[in-house]
Amino acid sequence: MGEVRGLQGAESPPGLVSVGRRPWHVGIGAIAAGLALADADPALAAAVAAAVLVALLALGAGRLAAVAAALVLCGAAAGELRLAAIDGPAAGVRDRERVDLTAHLLTMPRPGPFGESAEVGVAGGSLRGTRLLARAARWAPLPRGVRIGEELRLRGTVRAGGEGSSGFAAYLRARGVAAELLIDEASETGRRRAGLAGALDAMRTRAERAVVAGMPAGEGALLRGMVLGQDEAIEPGLREDFRDSGLAHLLAVSGQNVMLLAALALPALALAGLRLRARLAALVVLIAVYVPLAGAGPSLQRAGVMGLAGIAAMAASRPSSRSYALLLAAAATLAWNPRAWADPGWQLSFAAVVGILVLGVPLASGLRRLGEELLPPRAGAAAAARWRSPAGRAAAVARVSAGVLADGVAITVAATLATAPLLAHHFGSVPLAGLPANLLALPAVAPAMWLGMLKIGLGQAGGAGAALAEALGGFAAAAVRYIAFLAERCADLPGGQLALPLGSPLAVLAAYAVLAAAALAAARAVRPLGRRLPERAARWRRLPRALRAALVTAVALAGFAVAAPAVDGPDPPGRLTVRFLDVGQGDSTLIQHPDGAAVLFDGGPPEGGVARLLRKAGVDRLAAVVATHASRDHHGGLAEVLRRFPVGTLLDGGDGTGDPAFRELLREAAARGVRTVKATAPLTLSLAGGALRLRLLSPAPRPPGPPPEDPNPRAVVALVSAGAFDLLLSADAESDALLPLELPDVDAIKVAHHGSSDPGLPELLDRLKPELAAIEVGPNTYGHPAPSTLAALERAEITTYRTDRDGTVSLTIDRGELRVDTER
Repeated sequence: MGEVRGLQGAESPPGLVSVGRRPWHVGIGAIAAGLALADADPALAAAVAAAVLVALLALGAGRLAAVAAALVLCGAAAGELRLAAIDGPAAGVRDRERVDLTAHLLTMPRPGPFGESAEVGVAGGSLRGTRLLARAARWAPLPRGVRIGEELRLRGTVRAGGEGSSGFAAYLRARGVAAELLIDEASETGRRRAGLAGALDAMRTRAERAVVAGMPAGEGALLRGMVLGQDEAIEPGLREDFRDSGLAHLLAVSGQNVMLLAALALPALALAGLRLRARLAALVVLIAVYVPLAGAGPSLQRAGVMGLAGIAAMAASRPSSRSYALLLAAAATLAWNPRAWADPGWQLSFAAVVGILVLGVPLASGLRRLGEELLPPRAGAAAAARWRSPAGRAAAVARVSAGVLADGVAITVAATLATAPLLAHHFGSVPLAGLPANLLALPAVAPAMWLGMLKIGLGQAGGAGAALAEALGGFAAAAVRYIAFLAERCADLPGGQLALPLGSPLAVLAAYAVLAAAALAAARAVRPLGRRLPERAARWRRLPRALRAALVTAVALAGFAVAAPAVDGPDPPGRLTVRFLDVGQGDSTLIQHPDGAAVLFDGGPPEGGVARLLRKAGVDRLAAVVATHASRDHHGGLAEVLRRFPVGTLLDGGDGTGDPAFRELLREAAARGVRTVKATAPLTLSLAGGALRLRLLSPAPRPPGPPPEDPNPRAVVALVSAGAFDLLLSADAESDALLPLELPDVDAIKVAHHGSSDPGLPELLDRLKPELAAIEVGPNTYGHPAPSTLAALERAEITTYRTDRDGTVSLTIDRGELRVDTER
């Protein structure tokens, strides 16, 4: 977020100057408006042109009025031509057509619940030039390790319409994607793109290797997301943490990256002895290479155009107009794709910059003035002499630091406020934690970005450069680790998310009107304080230095005392607690003993966010993790758990499976020194000094030979006991596997297999006699939970909870009494 390096002396906010003195602003804005209307009804474009004509006439800009109205219509016409060129290749797409084609990979494959997806550009045939969203199921994945620019042979079925969802179809259209391709078979041809695109692909490959060199996998994936925008390798739970903490913009390459690239490159180019014009030319080349290298998303396109406009103004020795650069960026990005304005990233990017221009500039000015008044005054001619003394150097550093901090705070506050209504509109909530999170992240963001960019540059050189890039990995990892820690903690702050569903454009406009009114009211309220600031600042400076230091320290300590408990996270429960975690369509059950021992049965699917749910429950380590069987919706989230928490023992219920994801889980456990035990009955695990017992009732050891195709009947069945309380957990093992076992009466059960149809369930309930049942289930197409299962539970008069309706269900056992709390 942000294009502002030094906010002092910036131009007045747009709208506060006469439109008659800004003809180029008006003209470019009119063209941008016309381009945005290209996909709308022509009558709407005509109405907007008429409105522009009337408005400018009313403002006294008669000469501009007719020209601006004409430019709106010209922009709409040009946009229609551009859309025709974009949609032209899609004319050959026929829904449900079987195809066999070659295509170049345009984006890195992104994992999802049912497989992975990536955008591809068709390289030959009747669909040549068409952009498709290729969907690969788990049983027919894309080749492992495939990179952007590689050519693939794809066989499958074309599906137009975007998964039957009009909203998703509109999203695809905004990205220029003509249709989906459901892949049956994918293979590499061994060829790559040629020409300039191929050269950029080769640079990107070297950049991807260099940016993660010398770093642990998790930190490397984060830095690659921050610098190159490739966030597909970041664990889903951590991506959610960044989103809910208001730090998601760090993973969307944007104007901040271009600004930091310029701040890194210009001093280096100056040290190389280049003159100003040569430095600016080199910076143009760097930006022109970096934008496509990092994915050329809407926000980065905007930043690149604004950066190039600013450099051109510097080269021409003219003051840069940020508002003009912003309008030029809007026109350029819409000329490339007139539908880009519908992309949330485009909207948020422009809203952030407008917020910085309108709110950030005056806020930064006020904060800088406050810092200058509170710090010791400059001494003019004596400045050089003071610099030679330690106190003088400290004062100078303090002034520079105060200015940088003022700009950083102003940018963060302005961008956060300006994007809040759009976040509420698109995502239904506003991350209130975003403001403190971004302020706390300020010291680490620039070092992390600079180190990542430096590693990329060194990686292009190869040899000694690549070795130096690897040596810098430890420093980059430290900065990234701190940012990830902030994302985790701030995402969990109580009240960190404000539910605010702004469902219509009118509601968004109303929210911006409220923000504008609040900003004006705040400015009027602060104005009298500004007039009294010099007098009060003088009183502050007259205080003894020791007293001022003591007061500042006391305020800092008080702030830390207030913030530390919230950032530290919740404490574990003081009573035996069982949590049936809401991980979507999957299983994950957490047992926490008051002595501190915690046991996790399964981790749901990778996108279920189980690690975050564990943090919210106060878990800092796990005595045992049970992988009940090889099924993505059970073991998929456990690799993240092993990476994020110390684990004592892993009970391996894989039953000898060859599932690649489950084998990766076992390798992760071995790499982290986690003791692994085969989960076969009979087996008893005693924890918390024997107060918590896990007794495995099934499966028995398997005879030699390949594992069965269906792992569900041999899933781990366990009895968890603490005092007089008994809980039966049966994963996906249904009554056929459970009825032959010796089953005691229990207090609670987790209904097997997400509540699927199970004819033997009534008999099973009659034997177990539970008081409470929980069904761990999420939105699905399998019909879970089955009506027959719900009916059997109702007939047995068992109180039943469902994670799809109740959220996480917490069962607390206190002196023999069961208390249930639900998230919803």
